[in-house]
Amino acid sequence: MRNPFKTFSFSVTFFTSFLFISAVLIALLGSTGYYITNQEVVDKTISSRRLLLNEINKQIELQLQTVENDSLVISSNPVVIQYLQKSESSFERIEQNAEVIDLLSRHSYVNEAVHSVQLYAVNTTVSTHIGANGVFAYDILKNSPSYETIRNADSAWFGARPLEVAGYLVGKEGVVSFMRKVLSSKGEEIGILSFNLKLSYFRQLMSGDTADGARYVLDTSLRLMVDSDPETEHAVPYDELADRLPGIMDGAAEGANYAVAELGVKRLLIWSKQQRTGWTTMDVIPWNEITQGSRKIQQTIGLAVALCVVLAITMAFFLSRQFVRPIRRLIQAMNRMKQGHLDLRVENDYENEFGYLNKNFNQMTQNLAQLLEEVNEQNRRKREAEMRVLQEQINPHFLYNTLDTMNWHAIESGADEISRMLSLLGRMLRIGLSSGASFITVAKELEHLHCYAELQKIRYRNHVGFEFDLPESLDDYYMPKLTLQPFVENALIHGFHSGRRGTIRVTGRAEEGKLIFTVEDDGHGMDPAALPAAREHTGFRNVRERIELYFGFEYGIDVDSRPGAGTKVVVSLPMLDREPINVEGKSREGDGGA
Repeated sequence: MRNPFKTFSFSVTFFTSFLFISAVLIALLGSTGYYITNQEVVDKTISSRRLLLNEINKQIELQLQTVENDSLVISSNPVVIQYLQKSESSFERIEQNAEVIDLLSRHSYVNEAVHSVQLYAVNTTVSTHIGANGVFAYDILKNSPSYETIRNADSAWFGARPLEVAGYLVGKEGVVSFMRKVLSSKGEEIGILSFNLKLSYFRQLMSGDTADGARYVLDTSLRLMVDSDPETEHAVPYDELADRLPGIMDGAAEGANYAVAELGVKRLLIWSKQQRTGWTTMDVIPWNEITQGSRKIQQTIGLAVALCVVLAITMAFFLSRQFVRPIRRLIQAMNRMKQGHLDLRVENDYENEFGYLNKNFNQMTQNLAQLLEEVNEQNRRKREAEMRVLQEQINPHFLYNTLDTMNWHAIESGADEISRMLSLLGRMLRIGLSSGASFITVAKELEHLHCYAELQKIRYRNHVGFEFDLPESLDDYYMPKLTLQPFVENALIHGFHSGRRGTIRVTGRAEEGKLIFTVEDDGHGMDPAALPAAREHTGFRNVRERIELYFGFEYGIDVDSRPGAGTKVVVSLPMLDREPINVEGKSREGDGGA
């Protein structure tokens, strides 16, 4: 996999990198903040519930101790013991019956937590009671589920259950019962005393802050004694909890008194154990109810995270633009420089690394422009020097006078053909020199070609013909002088040597803003492999270099030749309707001339 920092653009890389790092940091801060807040809520819940459970335990323990003490007082009361030892039909017992029932009833009236007090007598077959308070036959107790427990113990507590009196349920309210054996002076069991505490009393003690869960009071064996309102929305039935509870409590950290478990849903268990009785009061709360208080904080954190993400995107976009802007500006400048614009400068108001790059780029373009200017100047001077050497090789005045003398001498001698040749040569020299001008009209160029053709006809005795097809509409356009003559001369030398007859045809036309001249012959032609060397002949090269120097590489020469089929040269020039004032930055008048 390729390195993305080497593949993607700087703006994309910077933007995504900044955004990714910002998003990770924001997510870490947000999640950490939420975790800390959530944990703080849980810790406060555990602390407050622990205090509440401790207070409930104190009140329950106080009530349990009171009931146990009261039961001990009654079970050791001599009147009660005597009453239970006498036969059911004895007169003394009948007299004590009302006294014992009154004693039992008085305890239920004095203590608001006590629903009723019942005495199950071994030697009794007929129950005597006022409401739920009274003396009952021992056999009634034998038939109850509680009997097996109290049979093997001196006393015992029994969890919430419905209250029965003489085999009938008493009201809808359940009770929590404490039973104690009543023993004779000989240690024999003569009865069982039962204190029945109101279930509503316990639930009232346990009612504080239970709307979000369930609360249980468990004995030392973790059997359910009392539960809070089982209709509470989030309560979990104790039957579903009982089997797992020992393992959950044993798995809690030492001294922690709380644990988290999956009981249908995630729940928090908090408990407090009574010191004297060993009973446990426990709260079981759904986890989402505990953390409900932190949801507003969670929403606030979420909103803050969203705002931070938006801010991060904005900052990433802004910073990426700030960093990328000078780079893009520099790239645009490089592209323009690549297209040949060396006069541009990058605005530089930076004092950092970007400023260093911009400064050096500007210096580089300036140096390149100066170097190119120097090269162009050297080339121009070289061309001018070459042209001067060619022009200075011939003294125009000397040539004109000499040719004129020779012409008159030929006329006097009757050499008309020589006179005509000298006259044609003089016209060619005048057009070729043109008072030092570099450009002449198409008409002058054509006149020069006609003179050259007439001379060659005399030389070759008319075995080479010449055809010129240039419309008069091109006459007034300007072109570099002596452009076409080298190609006509090349056709004569290479196309018609060894006496071959043929024709050289010169044509011209205007096409798409260009002047197109064609010089073609039906001579020997050339092998295509020889064309590159032919293009480097002095005449070809001089014309090509002059065209490129004056007009650039858009214009030039194209050569096509095949053995036995002749050669075709196509010259393309711009359409100049006036003589150029400057050639390569220097006026024509400065070129010098005869």
